[in-house]
Amino acid sequence: MSSTRIEQLLADAQAAFDRRPTDIERGLDVSDAALPQLRKACRLLAGAEALQEQGYYTLVIEASFVAMERTVEFRLLERGTMEPKDLPGTHPRVYREAASAGIFDESMAAALADLWRDHRAKTYYQDGLAAAERAETMYALATELHAFVVGRSSQGHECLCG
Repeated sequence: MSSTRIEQLLADAQAAFDRRPTDIERGLDVSDAALPQLRKACRLLAGAEALQEQGYYTLVIEASFVAMERTVEFRLLERGTMEPKDLPGTHPRVYREAASAGIFDESMAAALADLWRDHRAKTYYQDGLAAAERAETMYALATELHAFVVGRSSQGHECLCG
Protein backbone atom coordinates (compact mmCIF):
# COMPACT_ATOMS: atom_id res chain seq x y z
CA MET A 1 0.00 0.00 0.00
CA SER A 2 1.32 3.42 -0.90
CA SER A 3 0.10 6.96 -0.83
CA THR A 4 1.73 9.59 -2.96
CA ARG A 5 0.45 12.28 -0.58
CA ILE A 6 1.95 10.54 2.48
CA GLU A 7 5.23 10.01 0.66
CA GLN A 8 5.38 13.71 -0.26
CA LEU A 9 4.53 14.82 3.27
CA LEU A 10 7.14 12.46 4.66
CA ALA A 11 9.76 13.94 2.33
CA ASP A 12 8.64 17.45 3.31
CA ALA A 13 8.92 16.62 7.01
CA GLN A 14 12.41 15.16 6.55
CA ALA A 15 13.49 18.24 4.59
CA ALA A 16 12.10 20.54 7.31
CA PHE A 17 14.23 18.78 9.93
CA ASP A 18 17.27 18.84 7.65
CA ARG A 19 17.09 22.64 7.19
CA ARG A 20 18.36 25.10 9.78
CA PRO A 21 15.27 26.34 11.64
CA THR A 22 14.28 29.99 11.29
CA ASP A 23 11.08 30.46 13.31
CA ILE A 24 12.20 28.89 16.60
CA GLU A 25 9.82 28.48 19.50
CA ARG A 26 10.01 31.36 21.99
CA GLY A 27 12.72 30.87 24.59
CA LEU A 28 14.50 27.95 22.95
CA ASP A 29 17.06 29.83 20.86
CA VAL A 30 19.82 29.94 23.48
CA SER A 31 23.51 29.08 23.48
CA ASP A 32 23.69 27.27 26.86
CA ALA A 33 23.15 23.53 26.26
CA ALA A 34 21.13 23.09 29.46
CA LEU A 35 18.58 25.85 28.86
CA PRO A 36 16.65 24.28 25.97
CA GLN A 37 15.86 21.30 28.22
CA LEU A 38 14.68 23.61 31.01
CA ARG A 39 12.60 25.71 28.70
CA LYS A 40 11.12 22.71 26.89
CA ALA A 41 9.98 21.51 30.29
CA CYS A 42 8.44 24.93 30.98
CA ARG A 43 6.60 24.89 27.67
CA LEU A 44 5.40 21.31 28.20
CA LEU A 45 3.99 22.25 31.60
CA ALA A 46 2.25 25.32 30.17
CA GLY A 47 0.76 23.20 27.40
CA ALA A 48 -0.31 20.52 29.87
CA GLU A 49 -2.08 23.11 32.00
CA ALA A 50 -3.99 24.46 28.99
CA LEU A 51 -4.89 20.97 27.76
CA GLN A 52 -6.00 19.84 31.23
CA GLU A 53 -8.73 22.48 31.19
CA GLN A 54 -9.95 21.12 27.85
CA GLY A 55 -10.03 17.48 28.98
CA TYR A 56 -7.11 16.19 26.89
CA TYR A 57 -5.90 13.88 29.64
CA THR A 58 -3.71 11.64 27.48
CA LEU A 59 -1.71 14.67 26.34
CA VAL A 60 -1.48 16.06 29.90
CA ILE A 61 -0.11 12.76 31.19
CA GLU A 62 2.38 12.46 28.35
CA ALA A 63 3.52 16.09 28.63
CA SER A 64 3.91 15.72 32.41
CA PHE A 65 6.17 12.68 32.06
CA VAL A 66 8.27 14.37 29.39
CA ALA A 67 8.48 17.64 31.35
CA MET A 68 9.91 15.75 34.31
CA GLU A 69 12.56 14.16 32.11
CA ARG A 70 13.50 17.44 30.46
CA THR A 71 13.78 19.09 33.88
CA VAL A 72 16.14 16.37 35.13
CA GLU A 73 18.14 16.52 31.90
CA PHE A 74 18.47 20.29 32.37
CA ARG A 75 19.98 19.78 35.81
CA LEU A 76 22.34 17.03 34.62
CA LEU A 77 23.60 19.31 31.85
CA GLU A 78 23.78 22.37 34.08
CA ARG A 79 25.87 20.57 36.68
CA GLY A 80 28.21 19.25 33.99
CA THR A 81 27.31 15.69 34.91
CA MET A 82 26.49 14.99 31.27
CA GLU A 83 27.02 16.44 27.84
CA PRO A 84 24.08 16.83 25.41
CA LYS A 85 25.30 13.91 23.29
CA ASP A 86 25.43 11.72 26.40
CA LEU A 87 21.89 12.26 27.67
CA PRO A 88 20.32 8.96 28.71
CA GLY A 89 18.67 7.05 25.91
CA THR A 90 16.13 5.38 28.17
CA HIS A 91 13.56 6.99 30.41
CA PRO A 92 14.41 5.08 33.63
CA ARG A 93 18.11 5.84 33.12
CA VAL A 94 17.40 9.57 33.41
CA TYR A 95 16.30 9.01 36.99
CA ARG A 96 19.24 6.72 37.80
CA GLU A 97 21.58 9.42 36.53
CA ALA A 98 19.73 11.97 38.68
CA ALA A 99 20.32 9.82 41.75
CA SER A 100 23.99 9.39 40.87
CA ALA A 101 24.31 13.16 40.56
CA GLY A 102 22.54 13.80 43.86
CA ILE A 103 19.48 15.45 42.36
CA PHE A 104 17.23 12.86 44.03
CA ASP A 105 17.98 10.08 46.45
CA GLU A 106 17.98 6.48 45.21
CA SER A 107 14.47 5.69 46.47
CA MET A 108 12.95 8.76 44.79
CA ALA A 109 14.76 7.98 41.53
CA ALA A 110 13.56 4.38 41.67
CA ALA A 111 9.98 5.48 42.37
CA LEU A 112 10.05 7.88 39.41
CA ALA A 113 11.47 5.19 37.13
CA ASP A 114 8.82 2.73 38.36
CA LEU A 115 6.06 5.27 37.74
CA TRP A 116 7.26 5.73 34.18
CA ARG A 117 7.66 2.02 33.54
CA ASP A 118 4.40 0.97 35.19
CA HIS A 119 2.09 3.75 34.08
CA ARG A 120 3.44 5.97 31.31
CA ALA A 121 4.07 3.10 28.96
CA LYS A 122 0.78 1.49 29.88
CA THR A 123 -1.19 4.70 29.30
CA TYR A 124 0.60 5.46 26.07
CA TYR A 125 1.01 2.04 24.48
CA GLN A 126 -1.30 -0.43 26.15
CA ASP A 127 -4.68 -0.52 27.84
CA GLY A 128 -4.19 2.18 30.47
CA LEU A 129 -6.84 4.83 30.22
CA ALA A 130 -6.20 8.51 30.67
CA ALA A 131 -8.56 10.05 33.21
CA ALA A 132 -8.95 13.41 34.94
CA GLU A 133 -7.53 12.27 38.29
CA ARG A 134 -4.50 10.67 36.65
CA ALA A 135 -3.84 13.76 34.55
CA GLU A 136 -4.27 16.09 37.53
CA THR A 137 -1.91 14.11 39.76
CA MET A 138 0.73 13.73 37.05
CA TYR A 139 0.60 17.45 36.29
CA ALA A 140 0.92 18.25 40.00
CA LEU A 141 3.90 15.89 40.32
CA ALA A 142 5.61 17.31 37.22
CA THR A 143 5.07 20.88 38.40
CA GLU A 144 6.43 20.15 41.88
CA LEU A 145 9.44 18.21 40.55
CA HIS A 146 10.16 21.08 38.17
CA ALA A 147 9.97 23.66 40.97
CA PHE A 148 12.16 21.49 43.23
CA VAL A 149 14.89 21.04 40.63
CA VAL A 150 14.78 24.60 39.32
CA GLY A 151 14.79 25.95 42.87
CA ARG A 152 18.19 24.36 43.43
CA SER A 153 19.65 25.66 40.20
CA SER A 154 21.88 28.66 39.70
CA GLN A 155 19.94 29.24 36.48
CA GLY A 156 16.48 29.17 38.05
CA HIS A 157 15.91 32.70 36.78
CA GLU A 158 15.93 31.25 33.25
CA CYS A 159 12.73 29.28 33.92
CA LEU A 160 9.80 30.45 31.78
CA CYS A 161 7.13 29.21 34.19
CA GLY A 162 7.15 32.44 36.26
